[in-house]
Amino acid sequence: MQPFPPLYRSINRAAIGLAGMTLALTAQPAFADQNAETFVQTILDEAEPALSVSDRDQMFDAIEDIVDKHVDMRRIGRFVLGQYARQMTDTQADVYYPLFKRYATQIYQNTLSDYAGQTLKVTGSVDRSERDIIVNSKLENPEPGDPFANAVIHWRVYRARDSKEMTVVDAGADNVWLAIEQRSQFTSIIANNGGREKGIDALIVELKKRVGG
Repeated sequence: MQPFPPLYRSINRAAIGLAGMTLALTAQPAFADQNAETFVQTILDEAEPALSVSDRDQMFDAIEDIVDKHVDMRRIGRFVLGQYARQMTDTQADVYYPLFKRYATQIYQNTLSDYAGQTLKVTGSVDRSERDIIVNSKLENPEPGDPFANAVIHWRVYRARDSKEMTVVDAGADNVWLAIEQRSQFTSIIANNGGREKGIDALIVELKKRVGG
């Protein structure tokens, strides 16, 4: 399984403008978290055979199962709304969160399926706090000349309060983060359409277009 180079197709290049924020996720001195590293490696090991399935529909189903199991879509969906999360009505939330889950899952499906057959291995981690860990990984045996041979693929792991349970809350490559870029895009859509409930309605309409219905 290859890293997330398709993220560069899936997310806007404007993410580079957030470099100061994203570098802060990995630049802070801290200690490695072997439990988080093991958690991420387990996901990567689980994904590898799923991505070897020749039938695309079966592969997508397998990826969706992995995402459902390990990725906290609710937390991510709230994060990407930024300050507008507090302005969303219950009725809007009932529509938005399932839509966001479909949208984000499709990104994972398209990204990972494009790079089946490779192997990712965890290379280390940085604890930003007791419950916020960045785990890094790279291609184990890249093909000669592979443009992503030296790419660092990041997984942001959240540890639940008073619990050892962990979930993935973001992913990225070379300091370009999916959820951070989604937040930039989503809040822009909301702001450009009047903000508050009206802007959130516009975002919902846009998400429906992106997921095809």
